[in-house]
Amino acid sequence: MFSKFSIKSLLRLVAIGVVAALLPSGFAAAADEAGVVNSKSVGVQMFEWTWNALAKECSTNLGPAGYDWVEVSPPQEHIIGNQWWVHYQPTSYKIESSLGTRAEFASMVETCGKAGVSIIADAVINHMAASDTVGWAGTKHGKYDYPGLYKETDFHHCDSASGGIEDWNDLTQVQECELLGLSDLNTSSPSVRATIVAYLKDLLSLGVKGFRVDAAKHIAVEDLKQIVSALPSETSFLFEVYDGPAKPAEYAAFGNTFGFKWSKLVPAMFDDAGMLAGEASPAVLELQEPGNSTIRMITNHDTERDKSTLSYKDKVKFELANMFMLAIPNGKPMVYSGYAFNDRDAGPRMLANGITADAVCPTLSSAATVGKIASGNFVCDHRWAGITGMIQWRKTVGDEKLQAFYNKFNAYGFSRGKLGFVLFNTAPTKFVQSVKTTLPAGTYCNAALTGRLGIKVSCAAAARITVAKDGMAKLNLAGWSAVAISAASKLK
Repeated sequence: MFSKFSIKSLLRLVAIGVVAALLPSGFAAAADEAGVVNSKSVGVQMFEWTWNALAKECSTNLGPAGYDWVEVSPPQEHIIGNQWWVHYQPTSYKIESSLGTRAEFASMVETCGKAGVSIIADAVINHMAASDTVGWAGTKHGKYDYPGLYKETDFHHCDSASGGIEDWNDLTQVQECELLGLSDLNTSSPSVRATIVAYLKDLLSLGVKGFRVDAAKHIAVEDLKQIVSALPSETSFLFEVYDGPAKPAEYAAFGNTFGFKWSKLVPAMFDDAGMLAGEASPAVLELQEPGNSTIRMITNHDTERDKSTLSYKDKVKFELANMFMLAIPNGKPMVYSGYAFNDRDAGPRMLANGITADAVCPTLSSAATVGKIASGNFVCDHRWAGITGMIQWRKTVGDEKLQAFYNKFNAYGFSRGKLGFVLFNTAPTKFVQSVKTTLPAGTYCNAALTGRLGIKVSCAAAARITVAKDGMAKLNLAGWSAVAISAASKLK
């Protein structure tokens, strides 16, 4: 990962000379790809939400907010426990888990589909459990014995001293030794691949539109490619591949990979020195990871726990970072929404019978409510006004190019054609300046304060922005805040 000094130097170089050269070609929106995860769509990872709660959320909030797809937690049977990671230790491919039954899962997929939200299922296909016990639905198994699925010869047996990964720079160990003691499937075996494909096809039969492949870098490229090729061409794939001996670019050739490099650069862009305001250009994204195959994210369930990225605990900075991600025409954005935690292993609130409790969102869901959310309760940051407002903003500006950059006084912003303007004040002090936009004259509502706008949403006087005939807008922004206006937020 880049040091803070090198990040700053890189951003400065981009900002002073190559922006004009890079943005028109490097930042034109990628052509639509087959599947629901494409350059036009916005996704959200709803970590550990039950199927019943998610079905309701699709209808009441996710669909109306403009989310196109949802990554859900693994739906298969798992070991029993109250930690979140039990869902990543499969004991069978039955769609029965502490998040809900097969019938509830199928109903959720259908309900979300009717709300315009497609489901991407987290697929745990690199390994099985590390235990010798009984699964959630009563399936008895051994570490290398899964009746009806796999026998001992279907697993890798690594020759490292421990049987696990000891040298993370050795590609063979990364892909054939055990990760954290989990039984590693021999995906080079045709019968193993056929079993995995059958499971994925079962999920597709329930209406799932694609898969996030957990631990994808631990599966050989050629093995995973054959699994993908056995499924319909319109199936979307999101591969979890950190940079290392397994290269994201190899997997991006037949799917999408997550932008871990960029998500770990973001905290420095939003630190108290205001690096975004002083030096950043979104052109740096294309230098980091290609936009046409990258799932852009601020955090996920792993990185928020290892503190390598911003998270809900960073409150307004987290909201601003998500807004910036949605403002730039690079990559395929995925918002993250999970639950509050102090113990990194602990799962969300559970009922007495071990079933995960349905999510209950704070009455006023905003960055300001974070400190009041008890551990185990859901944060619901996918509802925050700045984020939902920027989803509408992003869809309004479409493929319009970046232009009219503003980069002064601890503020950074730009227009997208004549359809949208955004500016971030990444400093604790107020920003009071007149800024040039490319928008038509009129009065606009600041979607960063009000969220997604519609016929039932009123705009308070403090959220109104006037653009003069010459395109100038006088802004008065509090510290660590933003303004986002677009054709969709024009009042008159």
